[in-house]
Amino acid sequence: MDADSRFERVRAAIEQLGPADHVCTLYDKRDEEVAIAVSYIRAGLDRGELCVCVVDDGGESILGALASEGIDVGAEMRKGRLAIFEKPLAQGLQTRDMLGKIEEYASGSRKAGHAGFRIVGEMTWALEGDLKALAEFEARLNLNRVWERHACAGLCQFDVRRFTPETLREMIIVHPLVVIGDRVCRNPYYVAPERYLSPDWPLHEAEWMMTNLERLQQSQDSLRASQERYRSLSRRLLEQQERERGALARELHDQLGQSLVGVSLNLEAIKGELSPASSARVPESMRAIEKMIEQVQTLAFELRPSTLDEYGLVGALRLLVARHGERAGVRASFAATPADARAPVEIETACFRIAQEALSNVARHARAGQVEVRLTAQDVALELTVRDDGVGFNVEQLRTGLGLVGMGERAELAGGHLDIESAPGAGTTLRARFPLPSPKQL
Repeated sequence: MDADSRFERVRAAIEQLGPADHVCTLYDKRDEEVAIAVSYIRAGLDRGELCVCVVDDGGESILGALASEGIDVGAEMRKGRLAIFEKPLAQGLQTRDMLGKIEEYASGSRKAGHAGFRIVGEMTWALEGDLKALAEFEARLNLNRVWERHACAGLCQFDVRRFTPETLREMIIVHPLVVIGDRVCRNPYYVAPERYLSPDWPLHEAEWMMTNLERLQQSQDSLRASQERYRSLSRRLLEQQERERGALARELHDQLGQSLVGVSLNLEAIKGELSPASSARVPESMRAIEKMIEQVQTLAFELRPSTLDEYGLVGALRLLVARHGERAGVRASFAATPADARAPVEIETACFRIAQEALSNVARHARAGQVEVRLTAQDVALELTVRDDGVGFNVEQLRTGLGLVGMGERAELAGGHLDIESAPGAGTTLRARFPLPSPKQL
């Protein structure tokens, strides 16, 4: 992911923070600190909130970045909607004074006509003080329910280059939410303030860790069970879909196809009984019926090719690739190693559907002149490769498009994995790999 995309995602995450949120973020680059602080302040100003920013030595960076966002910093400060505390002023306050200051701003913001209150603090102002007291200060904000009582929000920023790992650990466990990368995460290591501020907290920390680990494991077990239920349901839905597609394909081929053939034979039979003027129109009607028969056969094949059930994956893919070459007007080749490669039916179905979707994408989007499909079966895995020489695309930007999600899910439900390699102007290579059961399991 490029820096601009990540920055936009960070902004989107930060702008979702709202009333009663108490968050910390760890950073090691100044531009990251500024980007998060500015996104946070801008969201507050847009909502009509009173915004307070405690900065290190780089207040100018924050103000400049706000101005580049189109915010009239001077006007906002004159209106009393934005306040900037420089590091020297913040250092003059003890943590208990800062607690009172936040309470004062929070309680007074609505009285002053603001929609709410939020504060973002670059926490290096506290480095010269008692860092244990700083952690207790953060916990007391939660204990006193400052954020909930006043529907306000706080964001604390910690420079990992200037705080010790021990201090950062303490800061993490007193914040309910943590910004990690471009996400705001609910913190599983958060300790309730009553427990953290208890005099015997150090004696019970190990017990708390064990309890927390047990809860995390229970959550993971529950998640795995839910995922397995989802996969089982999805597999049943796909199986049912394939059965219905097969039934519809047979109906089209056997009933509609045969009916059209019957009409064609009848036309041929009565051709001699018609007047010359009328019989001249029979060949045109015959050609229309032949085209309809071809369309019915194509539709039946796409719904569920009979060759997949009768001759297996290799025969179905060979016919699919040949049809694609004819319809798309490209050089299309297929090869299988070994030539009679077989796999369990669910893998063959998934493999065929992925190839079908991939070739459809090539026809619609790739502007390719050549496409190659390869099927390789080894002792432990079956691999499908679809490669084209088309225009390519940015995989990260289009990962949720072009049917890629559906193909990936099909592969996973059959126990496999899908990889896609592409870049603008460099063509596309799609690989689906499926583990094969041992001969004893077949």
